[in-house]
Amino acid sequence: MPTLISNQFKLDLAKLEQNALIELFEVDLRGLKDSDGINGELYRFYAGKNERSQPIVWQGKTYAPFGVKAEGFEMSGQGPSNRPTLTLANINGFLTALCNRFDQCLGGIVRRRLVYMHYLDAVNFKGGNKQADPTQEALSYFVIEQLSSLKRDVAQFTLALPSETDNALIGARMITTTCCWVYRGVECGYTGGAVADEKDQPTVDPKRDKCSGLLTGCKMRNNTHNYGGFVSVNKLG
Repeated sequence: MPTLISNQFKLDLAKLEQNALIELFEVDLRGLKDSDGINGELYRFYAGKNERSQPIVWQGKTYAPFGVKAEGFEMSGQGPSNRPTLTLANINGFLTALCNRFDQCLGGIVRRRLVYMHYLDAVNFKGGNKQADPTQEALSYFVIEQLSSLKRDVAQFTLALPSETDNALIGARMITTTCCWVYRGVECGYTGGAVADEKDQPTVDPKRDKCSGLLTGCKMRNNTHNYGGFVSVNKLG
């Protein structure tokens, strides 16, 4: 699966004694439009709360406590990849409304973030967290390929890798390998000094400071966790 993972995270995964590893999910419908031409929104979910009985905060973003069940994310080196499923609570018909508005949410992007508890933002802990590190995560991208079940209480979506979708309705923004965020905008999140021009040539001149839209540009700014493109995805099957 298309996964971004740091070397330190790999070392943590290899340890015999494991700390708590949690799953955070983003369901991104901003690339979809309803019948009125209005784009969807970005939703963040986690099946629980932090030790302060408040929503989990990761990289400064809040993940709402929500009924979430994820299955089938195991990796396989043979044949086509698994089709994992994401099951969400249909509270007050919330998902029914979204599915009706955005054609079953087909083509929506799902980001799965695996994070060790000891790297979470300091705000999650009563005494703060000196180990907090927003770069330590395993980030995977999926596309909503099918609404496999919609009931009064839950909705289940079948996911696929961006390179293995079967006729899903996917906007061009979602399949590009380059980042689509506005440089220094809300989604980009970079607020530091001048680093490089649009060709990734170093500069300290604010007037020449522009993002290349490539992962290399994000790396130069230590901002890869906000990269808006899909690494190694060149086309959809």
